Amino acid sequence: MSTSVAIAVITFRRPEQLLDLLDSLQAQELPADSDFAVRIVVVDNDAAGSAAEVIVASTGPYAVESAIEPEPGIPFAREKSVQLCWDDDALIFVDDDEVAPEGWLATLLGAWKSTGADVVTGPIQGILPPDAPAWNRYSDVHDSTGKHKTGDVLNKAYTNNTLVAQKVYHQVTPAFHPAFRFTGSSDLHFFLRVHQAGFRIVWCEEARITEDVPASRTTLRWLVRRAFRSGSGDSISRVLIRPGVASTGKALAYALARIGSAFGYGLAGLVLVRKTYLLKAVRRFFSGIGSLAGIVGINHDEYRERHHTDGGDAVPRDLAAGEGAGSAELADPGRPPVADHPDARLP
Repeated sequence: MSTSVAIAVITFRRPEQLLDLLDSLQAQELPADSDFAVRIVVVDNDAAGSAAEVIVASTGPYAVESAIEPEPGIPFAREKSVQLCWDDDALIFVDDDEVAPEGWLATLLGAWKSTGADVVTGPIQGILPPDAPAWNRYSDVHDSTGKHKTGDVLNKAYTNNTLVAQKVYHQVTPAFHPAFRFTGSSDLHFFLRVHQAGFRIVWCEEARITEDVPASRTTLRWLVRRAFRSGSGDSISRVLIRPGVASTGKALAYALARIGSAFGYGLAGLVLVRKTYLLKAVRRFFSGIGSLAGIVGINHDEYRERHHTDGGDAVPRDLAAGEGAGSAELADPGRPPVADHPDARLP
């Protein structure tokens, strides 16, 4: 029997980028003796279904299936994609602003089979615009190539280039927490839980995917906000998983360590005239500040503006503990809705 694999994509009003991604996925070739049955699953987070025309136009060796998740927010669209891929042996998460180079799919699937890992993740190589400020070339914020070696075992991953075996998303469920509706980090929260549940996450350096970096993400203001949001998301994730004094203390220690290391990198950057150190100092400092903010539930709603929401739409069990719109239906109808996230079930 063949091994079924779904490539899961969530999208929101990015038709041109989605088209480029789907074209690159349809161009992927697998060895003739491969036993993989691959399909593409697209979840449109626009209630108007604006991605329909692009999805219908996608042709190639792999079937494309789609659904609309009208509830705005990344966690709901991601949870919907898990629902649609529930019966597949594995799903691969990629973002709608990425492009898969030749050989990417075969490499990722090969790494999964050869390592026997539960999760395989690879690097993102950002393609900067020609007029990007010079400091971008000295920062690794848009490029994760070379950060790890193939086979390295990690304690976290993200949904921008990652294969997840079926047993993982069947056990660690619901996957994506509504607290991260517009802030990002729902994937970090999920994979931290995956790691804590005992699943093995392995890096594959050769399974590289590319991403066009928009000009709006090449500014120092964006860098500072992203660092703050990442740090906050980390603290919120860890406190949600293990509420209590111990987790709060660890998050506080981590935040202070980040801030302390920022001063170390800043001093080294000035003495050694290393621009990479100076940029790392900026990121670590604001990441540490974000980590402190996250302990008390403060985060940056990076994606709220794209959804044109007014800020009054808290969902049940989110950080505001408000009442609001319902969640996407879960893959397993027997389980509670995503807005009633059972972190307490974790071992």
